[in-house]
Amino acid sequence: MRVSGFMVPAKNVVTATPNDTVGEVMDKMQQHKVGAVVIVNMDVNKCNECNDEGEGPVAVGIITNTDLLRAYRASISIDEPCKKVMGTRRLVSCFPSHDRDAVAAIIEENRTHHVIVVDEKQSNFVGLVSSYDIAAECAKDERAWPYFRDERGNIPFPVKIHKEVVPLPLPHDFQKPTTILNHKHDKGTTFMDDLDLEAFQ
Repeated sequence: MRVSGFMVPAKNVVTATPNDTVGEVMDKMQQHKVGAVVIVNMDVNKCNECNDEGEGPVAVGIITNTDLLRAYRASISIDEPCKKVMGTRRLVSCFPSHDRDAVAAIIEENRTHHVIVVDEKQSNFVGLVSSYDIAAECAKDERAWPYFRDERGNIPFPVKIHKEVVPLPLPHDFQKPTTILNHKHDKGTTFMDDLDLEAFQ
């Protein structure tokens, strides 16, 4: 499963610019019920697609609820620009062509919950992947078993469910088990006493 198949597209990610206030970022988190806001150099909604000249939104940081907690402890005013509370760590990113397990390894290695997805040519911001997205994809794979999902998350062939159960053919030398009923032991009755092995045929 490729990142492009399950990431949150940039147009659906909650974003802000570096000059937006801390209070505005907090309002966006509360309004959209998210734990992170991606900080970009331009309004994502004003850029439908990144062109060949590279004029597209670039992620310059990310603010999580943990960053806001640190800002509160540091008594930073909510009227300050949000760039003052952005995490100072290197921005963790991946490409849309990465598979799910590769992104999971990135999350584990960097001990983070969010990975920025960037375009491979211009490094423009194209999406976001969270640890929740990884867990959701693992759960979908589990439900799809024994079939495999393709790179877009679909089962690539129609699955027919047969309601009629057809018994498997038995080997020609198969020995029918002996029925065990009312078998007594010296120490009393066991669970085998009332077990009819013919029911297992």
